[in-house]
Amino acid sequence: MKSYTEHAVTLFSAFKSAFHKVTGPPKFPPALERRIFETCALENPEFCTVLVLVARRVHVWLDPLLIATVCITQNFESKRRDQLERFLVKLTNNKPIKYYVQHIKNLAIRGGFFEPEGINRILAVCTGVENLVVLAPARGIDFLDNPQAGHNLRRLTIRLENFSRGLQVASWSLPNFSHSCFSNLTHLHLSDDNEDWPVYVGWGNLTSLTHLAFSCAGPDETLPLVQSLPAIKYVALGHYCSGERYKYAKTVVNNSPHIRAAWGVRIVFLSEIPEHDWERGARGGGDYWDVVEQEVKRRLEELSADGKSDAPTDWKSDASIDGKPDAPTDGKSDAPTDGKSDAPVAGGRSKKAKKRRRQSAIQGRA
Repeated sequence: MKSYTEHAVTLFSAFKSAFHKVTGPPKFPPALERRIFETCALENPEFCTVLVLVARRVHVWLDPLLIATVCITQNFESKRRDQLERFLVKLTNNKPIKYYVQHIKNLAIRGGFFEPEGINRILAVCTGVENLVVLAPARGIDFLDNPQAGHNLRRLTIRLENFSRGLQVASWSLPNFSHSCFSNLTHLHLSDDNEDWPVYVGWGNLTSLTHLAFSCAGPDETLPLVQSLPAIKYVALGHYCSGERYKYAKTVVNNSPHIRAAWGVRIVFLSEIPEHDWERGARGGGDYWDVVEQEVKRRLEELSADGKSDAPTDWKSDASIDGKPDAPTDGKSDAPTDGKSDAPVAGGRSKKAKKRRRQSAIQGRA
């Protein structure tokens, strides 16, 4: 039995044949004609730019689908070096800004040659975006300076240090999650290369975050931070591999027993945190989060089969190892239990240790 897509392609082929043989107005009902074009555009996005040229009415139908997911990539292998400029031209045509606010839902800007001015102009228009990736070395991106920006954001991949004005001035303030958009995020991939991200300010504002990805750090920094996120379910850590043989390799889960023992069930080590699958995921296909979710599900099923609970031992905190409850997540869990000791307590470090780390991070920048 033919699938809906196969039926749509058959109808579209018949439609094209009729177009060549019969002159005059279209012979199909408008609703059916639109359904055929939209189905073909959704199933084959690469043909969308051709289909919009068929007729003005087709352009009206398909342009919102064409701009719903925009991926601007520029590197040494790019065939075109003017993608960002061409997209800026499109954004400044005769359509009102609210048209792009309404229809651009997934936006990725990745490349080493983009200037912050161009990125800022695009983000100033695309304020309704729900899934945003900005991976460019350009600093001074002012998207988060606008308190109204990002109110629809649910997924975000950024180098937060490039969005923080504090890093551009003498104050050397740490990047922060103080913008209101962070409270609505469900997925965050923090692509910062430095090792200071555990002491970024405002992790407590990520109240809706269920998926978190970042480059690898030690359990002393990572586990207390993860435990402080109330909605977190899946964590992906990238232990990046060098060498050509890993360049185009499929993302692989590291299930070494010592990693599972140290990190628990819900933290999944990947051979990389990939970027190449973003567009597929934005269009409804799979991405690396499917790998992480399936792995966590498999681990939880193993625990269930063994009669073990996934909470609280899944995070492998100090408290969970000795069977005690997890430390509270109200920001006070790092206080010494006797009021004197400087030793870390369950679920976190001591205040003095954290203070020393923050000071060293700031001094290192200076």
